[in-house]
Amino acid sequence: MAGCAAALLGLCGGAGASATKRPDPGNRIRYSSLELVLDSGHVRASPLGAPVAGGSGSGRVAAATLATTPTTPAVPAAGAAAKRGLGFARALTELAARSEITPALEIEDSSAWKAAAKALKRLSGTRKTELRAVVKTLTTIARAGELTPARLPALVLTLQSNTQWWTTGPLLAADQRVGFAGSHLVWEFYPGQGLQVQWLGTFGAANGFFDEKDKTDLASLIDQALSLAVTRGGGVAWEYDFSFDGGAPPWVSAITEGTAVEALTHAATLLHNDVYLTDANDALGIFQAPPPVGVESSTPTGAWYLIYSFAPHEYVINAFIQSLIGLYDLAYQGDPLAQMLFQRGNAEARLALPNYNTGYWSLYDQYSESDLSYHELLTGFLQTLCAQTKQTTPAALWVLGLSTTSTGGTTGPSGASGASGPTGSSGPSGSSGPSGSSGSSGASGSSGASGSSGASGSSGASGSSGASGSSGASGSSGASGSSGASGSTGVTGPTINPNAIYCTTATAFTKDLTRAPVIKIKNPAPARVRHVTHAHFTLSKISTVTFAVLYADKTISQTTMLLGHGSHSLAWRPPHAGQWTIELTAVDLAGNHAQQSAPVTVAKAH
Repeated sequence: MAGCAAALLGLCGGAGASATKRPDPGNRIRYSSLELVLDSGHVRASPLGAPVAGGSGSGRVAAATLATTPTTPAVPAAGAAAKRGLGFARALTELAARSEITPALEIEDSSAWKAAAKALKRLSGTRKTELRAVVKTLTTIARAGELTPARLPALVLTLQSNTQWWTTGPLLAADQRVGFAGSHLVWEFYPGQGLQVQWLGTFGAANGFFDEKDKTDLASLIDQALSLAVTRGGGVAWEYDFSFDGGAPPWVSAITEGTAVEALTHAATLLHNDVYLTDANDALGIFQAPPPVGVESSTPTGAWYLIYSFAPHEYVINAFIQSLIGLYDLAYQGDPLAQMLFQRGNAEARLALPNYNTGYWSLYDQYSESDLSYHELLTGFLQTLCAQTKQTTPAALWVLGLSTTSTGGTTGPSGASGASGPTGSSGPSGSSGPSGSSGSSGASGSSGASGSSGASGSSGASGSSGASGSSGASGSSGASGSSGASGSTGVTGPTINPNAIYCTTATAFTKDLTRAPVIKIKNPAPARVRHVTHAHFTLSKISTVTFAVLYADKTISQTTMLLGHGSHSLAWRPPHAGQWTIELTAVDLAGNHAQQSAPVTVAKAH
């Protein structure tokens, strides 16, 4: 039969084992949406990024413990990489010999490397495989000539964390998120590549602390994250140090960096510390750099911000929209560079978004439909961007380019706080753009946020045009066909406010969650006994489709498969002559049902 098929793999469950020398028992900790926190050899389940007391481990693991009071963050200093061809240990020695790292840091990181090598000799099975994969990644990065001083903190912490987990912790189900006592960093298990910092989950947890007004934990998490940032694209970024979807480490993602900018802006607001705004500005570098360094893909309209720096032709809409949310938040604080980047992305997103609405469901990228979680995720992102772009405050109008005056004046992105910076590092100032700030080292004076009195009055630029535009989501509302499902919401039409496309599309995607799929069977042609014949039909949205053939109201055979929207053809071979019925039942990803059938006359064979 022609069509798409999907296999859902179950996860094994059972008690985890902590033995380090015997073969794997074959059991795993059952997958949980909760974070499994390792504390002194024991695991407890906690909400993602939840406050965790205590601390364990040594070296960089111990350094990533909770802070009791907000501190001025430290970001990495730029430094030259060790030369190509060296292993990790020799690369450390070279960095120390060139004074790129201190002798003490060389000893500390070399000790972590030796501890991992020693653990590998004791481990077997999955534990050995996972730790060895992390060791191999560090070696690969070093031999490629990409081991810089700024990358060492995250790489060595990853090595130490994996050594700790695979020698004392349980085996894990794929994609399980875990944590370590004394740290808010969110990790994820990627089978065959060990535990890796899940930066999107980590900054998501930071935004959760902001929502809960949890100042202490927000400051602790943000400061941990800043200590693990790297210099990239003329600014700072948070790299993923594992292979994924064909991309080799280290790589960056627009959805992660946008969420990081959002979290840093939230931290500045809640903690009343403008140095975080300077850090957020420093994180804009990759939005100005094309792949493979950054995520900027220039277009005739503006720019698309890529989900993966290694995939310049993969246009994932949810990642793009979330990056705009973060850029808007920083721009709203008066950051001219963030405003420019937002406007470039906003121009492209408004033009591209209708192409991701099939009329019945969302597309994930330019090829395929979203699964349920991504459809809901995109809907939520669009609702947030809708709320942002509906605002008519002077600051919002300036961000949207509807006013020429920033709420923070023209002195730059909220001004540097003037804090001296804990390590005295000058920071990668290249990404500061028009702000003229010197990175997070604390540019003297707090010229920024207040600036002048802001945009003049409430005249704005467009009066009350706002985000009215509830029109345009028309589509055909009637009950289409025999499925009983209402017609397509359609791609929304033009509105007075061009940014209203976010609101109308979010509304359409919300309705898609309750509307049944539509199946339309084309008139079947007469068939002959024992000859292959086809059922041609169209499907409105991605669904699990059951294809059944009936004779005398009795189901003779059936098969089930996952099919995307569009035209399909399914084959069958009638065993005898008579009046048959083909029946198609579709259940979309949200559980909505539809069914249609058609008679087929089967003639005797010649």
